[in-house]
Amino acid sequence: MIHQPTDQTAPVQSRSDAGAEVSADNRRAVVRIGTRWFLECLANVRAFGGGDILDGLIMLSITDANTRHLNLEDDRYNGARDVPPDEVRRPVSVYVVARELGMSYETTRRHVQRLIKAGRVERHESGVLIPERVFTAPETLLLTTRTYTTTRKLVDAMREMGVL
Repeated sequence: MIHQPTDQTAPVQSRSDAGAEVSADNRRAVVRIGTRWFLECLANVRAFGGGDILDGLIMLSITDANTRHLNLEDDRYNGARDVPPDEVRRPVSVYVVARELGMSYETTRRHVQRLIKAGRVERHESGVLIPERVFTAPETLLLTTRTYTTTRKLVDAMREMGVL
């Protein structure tokens, strides 16, 4: 189900770091900043997918499913180089990946099969996972740093505008 935006004409108020009320009716500026962030992240997703944006999205979905449970347990794997080992990852079915991305099962399965052949995804009895070696590769560590930097810039820009 697609949520349709509503027309909100009243300005939104937020607090700056100093606590004073700041007009946050900077929606167009926020959208421009957010659009730049989104496009930069998409470039990183495409690179993560070996040049194919759909492969990158599928890999991100698999990664998220493989490690989602770790976000709740502890913070052992929060550092840039703190990659969760394969034995703590949980495989995910291709069906779940397809459903979460809103893609057909067959399209997802074809992409996953290609990623398996390329050695970027591994098939296990209970599903697929992205192996640790993919995340410790220098190009992936660079993408992690780029994505972090891009996101920090987004947050800093939003703070400067007084909307965070």
